[in-house]
Amino acid sequence: MVENRVRIALLGVGNVGRELVRRTWENPDFLYVALGDTSGTITKEKGFTRRELQGIIELKESNGGLRDYGDEHVCHEDMIGALGECNPDVLADVTASQTYDVLWEALEGSHVVTSNKIPLADVSYDEYGRLWSRAREFGRVLDIGTTAGAGLRIPDLVSGVGSDGIESLAGCLSGTMNYVSCRMNEGRSLSTAVREAMKPPRNYSEPDPRVDLGGDDFSRKLVILARLCGMGVERSMVEVEDFIPDHLKELPVEAFVERMHELDPEFHRRIQKANSRGCVCWYLGRADLVNESYTVGFEEIPMGDPISRAKESDNVVTVSPRGWRRPVTVIGPGSGPPETVTGLISGLFRVRDVVRG
Repeated sequence: MVENRVRIALLGVGNVGRELVRRTWENPDFLYVALGDTSGTITKEKGFTRRELQGIIELKESNGGLRDYGDEHVCHEDMIGALGECNPDVLADVTASQTYDVLWEALEGSHVVTSNKIPLADVSYDEYGRLWSRAREFGRVLDIGTTAGAGLRIPDLVSGVGSDGIESLAGCLSGTMNYVSCRMNEGRSLSTAVREAMKPPRNYSEPDPRVDLGGDDFSRKLVILARLCGMGVERSMVEVEDFIPDHLKELPVEAFVERMHELDPEFHRRIQKANSRGCVCWYLGRADLVNESYTVGFEEIPMGDPISRAKESDNVVTVSPRGWRRPVTVIGPGSGPPETVTGLISGLFRVRDVVRG
């Protein structure tokens, strides 16, 4: 057995969390000592065995909560209460909820690897900055590379090529909305495309597809990337196209999915209009860092544009670094549990190297 195994506290055991466990439970570098969901957090000082982890995954896939797990463990109300007892080297946050307070507490004693955009984008720029200051104060890794582009780790690209400043960012940073754009321009309805994106084996969308359709997920990514460029942008500064009627916004998720077809006629007209002008209609985001303008929504772009060649859950981003002769464009799979987990494992390896010195 490898000495000095990295002790992992995993927050979130949904599709991404379960895929992460499956991909790492045989890796001798890692040991899971805590797992948390909305029902509570279970810990085991000596670490969970593969058999136990398999049982936990089966419990979650049958819609059970971790509090119902009956093997030898200690159960806490939440992850904050568990951190001091299980002494993790790293907290891996793969949730889609506001966990700013959890990350804040974790950084005092642990590194953090996260794919969760909410604690980085749905807080003020000052709070965002304080989180980074806390990581530096305690000498912790705060790895956010998977918050945009999944395994492409677009934040790493932006941090690297933007060392002397970035003038603009543009592209599709939502795997779900790229898939939807592809399918609509191929003739499918919006509602059909969204349902396809939600279901296995894709699992591209957020649990509530309105997070994707309403631009929340995309705008968060845009905010994070702009903040990495040193811009004091707030989410309220991002102009997001609002095409979901109010009467659909308030529905439970299941009811909304049943009534998505009400959006289809308008998008059918938009696609036809774009095609008649030799264009496609694509969901894009733009960050003009010079003029501090940020937008997310459907746009017409020429057929043959590099963005229109994106497939499935691809993310496409064009970065224009200051003074460069031409921009940098990156395209590749940017959504889905396998892709996201690849990015998270990269972050865990980074923590492993720091832990072992």
